[in-house]
Amino acid sequence: MTNPIIIFGSSRSFGETRAAVDTIIGNNKIPLIDLLTLDISMYDYEHRNKNDDFIPLMEKVIAHDLIILATPVYWYSTSATVKIFMDRLTDLLEIRKDLGRKLNGKKLFVIANSGGNLPDDFEAPIRLTCEYMDMQYIGCCYTYRGKVSNAEIAKARKIIFA
Repeated sequence: MTNPIIIFGSSRSFGETRAAVDTIIGNNKIPLIDLLTLDISMYDYEHRNKNDDFIPLMEKVIAHDLIILATPVYWYSTSATVKIFMDRLTDLLEIRKDLGRKLNGKKLFVIANSGGNLPDDFEAPIRLTCEYMDMQYIGCCYTYRGKVSNAEIAKARKIIFA
């Protein structure tokens, strides 16, 4: 069985995206980190933000084999909090290379929630980031307004609980 962790990045902690996550994971216990509860600032070339919550978060994340990003689709992309999280992965290439190396081979899965169709290129930045970080991008579960089809539930559970 995988050892998953959910990185949750919505502007509402208990909105439609959370409803979708809860439907998918059911009664299973999976650690969920709500990015709204953390102080993670934008990427900074001078690393003035090195004492925020990003590095402690990543020290927890690397203990897991599967990272699940849960995000609403805002303006055809991930939420700003998930984008900031992904941008901060750069810190793991610059100031905490030891943590960055531990991401090699980790799997990443996305739960995306939207009120419309998932844009064709929504997954491209995520997939390319995984390639760059030597991680395995294993796909996206698309949910509509917090509702998850039985096919998407089965697909996600097969990946998460394999």
